[in-house]
Amino acid sequence: MEIKKNKLVITEKEGVICYGYFQDGVPTELYCEPKEQQSILGNIYAARVERVAEGIHGAFLEIGDNQKCYYSLSAEQPVKLSPGHEDKLYGGDIILVQITKDAVKTKLPVGTGNISLDGKYFVFTLTDKRTGISKKIRNTVERERLETLLKKYTREEYGIIVRTNAAGVSEETLTKELELLQLRYEELMRKAKIAAGKTLLYREPPHYITLGKELPAKALDEILTDHAEVFTELKEYYKQTSESDTTKISFYEDTYSLYNLYRFAHYYEEAYGKYIWLKSGASLVIEHTEAMTVIDVNTGSVLKKKKQEDTLFYQINREAAKEIARQLRLRNISGIIMIDFINMKDTAQKEKLLSLLDSECKKDRVHCNVIDMTALNLVEMTRSKVRKPLHEQIRSCMKNNRS
Repeated sequence: MEIKKNKLVITEKEGVICYGYFQDGVPTELYCEPKEQQSILGNIYAARVERVAEGIHGAFLEIGDNQKCYYSLSAEQPVKLSPGHEDKLYGGDIILVQITKDAVKTKLPVGTGNISLDGKYFVFTLTDKRTGISKKIRNTVERERLETLLKKYTREEYGIIVRTNAAGVSEETLTKELELLQLRYEELMRKAKIAAGKTLLYREPPHYITLGKELPAKALDEILTDHAEVFTELKEYYKQTSESDTTKISFYEDTYSLYNLYRFAHYYEEAYGKYIWLKSGASLVIEHTEAMTVIDVNTGSVLKKKKQEDTLFYQINREAAKEIARQLRLRNISGIIMIDFINMKDTAQKEKLLSLLDSECKKDRVHCNVIDMTALNLVEMTRSKVRKPLHEQIRSCMKNNRS
């Protein structure tokens, strides 16, 4: 069985959906979730405002029975489904809200009033009603082509963002997605007008189904699964999208399981551990605290030659920077991250190292911000929080199997 190229691989092991994005047989992103406990990320609700907390400039919303989320008041005014109080939120108001962050540890899920309906090539936004084209599309002729297409679908009720994936895609495919997103918008608003508070209006399909849509257009050759139910879900989901003719979905029928073929157990164990060994013999130590993630770069078994010390440390740090960027994405580490590279005296080398780390982090689909190096030679950076980090996902799945 050929395991090279770019594949989204989905399988099941003891009631846990195990999936990952593999490039040439090596995982770039890994996930796992109990089959019966799905994330609410992306769900859209008619939410009832339980109370407004002016002190933290936020509000707590009820989105279902015994289900709540946090809402920031610093965002634009949401779409209100209850009459009155147009300029301010009050307890009892019913608003349209979408979950943008899963619950993490003791923190509630986070919701936003700027509802977005995401496609592979476009995003419809309900409160930000501007239209725009991704800055990564730089070709002037292509931008003009997309602008012309957008004019046919521009409405006062919503904005449209053109994603980078749209570059070079046929007008027929783009038009199909725009029409599908318009239908989704109309159906959502039809339900919203008659919805009571604490009502689920739209359920986002499981992440293992939608992940293929999130990946760059040319970065996915195939979606592969050996799970019959998941295969049916994938076929049904992609039938309703503009990628129905271009996304290859395959059912794996060999007796040797996908779980073993793609070495999920090995990669989960590696990503759950705190030690990562580099080819040079150096190592990374990754530790999670309540406030941040700390990464230490150690020389390990690398010989220290005094005359070549600066060059050697710089080379190790460069190798470590590339692996750190990969591990952040693989483990889905987010929040504040502090990196203790091996100390270097040369200022130019420090600047080059920061530049390398920044360029490697730009390959990540999740926004990373490499800030600076402190006086103690610690590199500060952040990575946006969206889904639970992999170590929490694994812990949740282990707990689910024990119960």
